[in-house]
Amino acid sequence: MRIIIVGGGKVGYQVARQCAAWGCDVVLVENDRQKGEKIKGELGLQVVIGDGTKAHFLKKAGAEEADIVVAVTDDDQDNLVICQLAERQFKAKRTLALVNNPGNEKLFRWLGVNQVIGPASLILGLIQERVDMDSTAAMWMQGIKDLKMIQFKLGPEAPVLGRKIKTIPFPNECILVTVVRENTAIVPCGNTVLEEGDLVFALANPAVQAELERVLTGKNDN
Repeated sequence: MRIIIVGGGKVGYQVARQCAAWGCDVVLVENDRQKGEKIKGELGLQVVIGDGTKAHFLKKAGAEEADIVVAVTDDDQDNLVICQLAERQFKAKRTLALVNNPGNEKLFRWLGVNQVIGPASLILGLIQERVDMDSTAAMWMQGIKDLKMIQFKLGPEAPVLGRKIKTIPFPNECILVTVVRENTAIVPCGNTVLEEGDLVFALANPAVQAELERVLTGKNDN
């Protein structure tokens, strides 16, 4: 079984080590060279140094032949992009995403991530197929019923202009899906910088719509 793990933090390290112990063919993608080289030396795994949200580095890791792609960075937006790239561009058989903010779990399921998980022990359980897929599907359907796609146009007074998405304090239960800029659709990741004129599409619980509008556009400020 070929497993690609994106993210060399504590969770990624534990998952990579255990999967290798099971005899899996493990490739780890890590953006920080020092961290990646350390993992390579300690675990003896193939490590690709690069940004896992970029198709080039997933391809270099062998995403086209991957049985499972696991995204365990500390940025939920990046984990979503990684899974979407793996599934749509490389036809990965299965994608697993770590959700650092529990409020994003049902959003990830709605957007097509096969499995949304938290602790490393649960990730390993899913890889071993210890989780009942029927129960997961039922949770998926229950979780998406109250979500809404919302769009905002960023004007010249928007407080998020020039900022990376990962630095913006979004409310719980919302995640950016697409940014349309001059008729070009962008899949946003944590390092995407928002610009004036961007049309931002977000998937969110309607209860946080007003707060999301305030964060993105500055409207509704007291």
